[in-house]
Amino acid sequence: MADLMVDDYLDAMDEILDKAQSFPLSSKKSLVDVDQLRECIDHIRMNIPNEMKQAKKIVSERKSIIDEANRQAEEIINRAESRKNTLIAENEITRAAQAKATEIEKQALMKAKAVKSAADEYIVDTLSKAEETLTASITAIKRTKGTIKAPRTSMPMQNIPQQPPMQR
Repeated sequence: MADLMVDDYLDAMDEILDKAQSFPLSSKKSLVDVDQLRECIDHIRMNIPNEMKQAKKIVSERKSIIDEANRQAEEIINRAESRKNTLIAENEITRAAQAKATEIEKQALMKAKAVKSAADEYIVDTLSKAEETLTASITAIKRTKGTIKAPRTSMPMQNIPQQPPMQR
C-alpha cells in the first residue's frame, strides 16, 4: 500500500466500507476495521503534501511559460524594430518600409498575445484539474470521517433495562 496515490487510498476506504458488516436491525450502521481506515487516512495525509507540491510546480511552470512567451515577444519586437530602422535608412523605400515594419510589429504583438493566452489557458486548465482532484479527495476524507464518527443512534431496545415508573 506504500506507493498508492490518494485516489487509491480513497478507493480502499470505500472497499472497506462496502465490506463492513452491518448492525442487526440497522441499515446504515456497520462495523469496520478501524485500523485499516486509519492506515488509509494516514497514507492520504502523507500524500496530500505531494499533490500540493505538484500544484506549486504547475504554478511555477506557468511563470516560466509566461516569461518565455514575453521573451519571445520581446525578441520578435526587437527584430521588427531593427528591421524597421534598416528600411527607414533606405530613402528610396522609406514609405513601404514603415508600413511593413508596422505590420511586423502588429503581428509580433498578436503572436505574443496568442502565446500568452494559450499559456494562461493551459495553466488555468491544469490548476482546475488539480483543484478538482484535491477537492474530491478532501470531500471523500470528510465523508469518511463523518461516517466513522457518526453517533450510533439506533441501538436495539432489548438490552436496555426497564426502570419502574417514579412515584410522586
